[in-house]
Amino acid sequence: MAKFRVASVLLLSAAALQVNASEFNLGLNNDVVSTELELQLSKDTNAVLGYIYADEGGHIAQGAMHMTHDVGVHHFEVGAKLSQLWSDYSPNGSAISVGGRYALSMGPNISLHAAAYYAPSVLSFGNVDGQYELDSKVQYRVTPNMAFYVGYRKIAYEYDNARDFTFEDGVYIGGKFRF
Repeated sequence: MAKFRVASVLLLSAAALQVNASEFNLGLNNDVVSTELELQLSKDTNAVLGYIYADEGGHIAQGAMHMTHDVGVHHFEVGAKLSQLWSDYSPNGSAISVGGRYALSMGPNISLHAAAYYAPSVLSFGNVDGQYELDSKVQYRVTPNMAFYVGYRKIAYEYDNARDFTFEDGVYIGGKFRF
């Protein structure tokens, strides 16, 4: 009976969470597929859940929280991202990186996007001694709820007792759906 009460409270708490908008991203290249679900928690806060699979790298699960701010054509997001790496060829580990994302609207349908995150050794755990992620893309919005993009992303991990590992380094295409 106590388990039922706890489950009921958790379910009601989750139902009380108001989410204003959600976006789903799917990015692809020849070796990597990435997915991302962005939830707008409030006017100034979002949460992002992501998963990346690479043929020659393994898997990464990510979760991030950002504070957001809009100024005209500029959109800023600053926050932290937790990444867990399960690698096929390097030691596994996790990292808490700090950084953010930026978007510049170039017109009604075209925008430029950039993201950068960095985890120093003090925020890296397991066998990981550091991590960084760089991402840039050009996006074309087809409708208010759908967009396509092309970009470049590099994700790299640093180790003390093993060779540094580049999880992804290349061009990708993708789409975004807003619901």
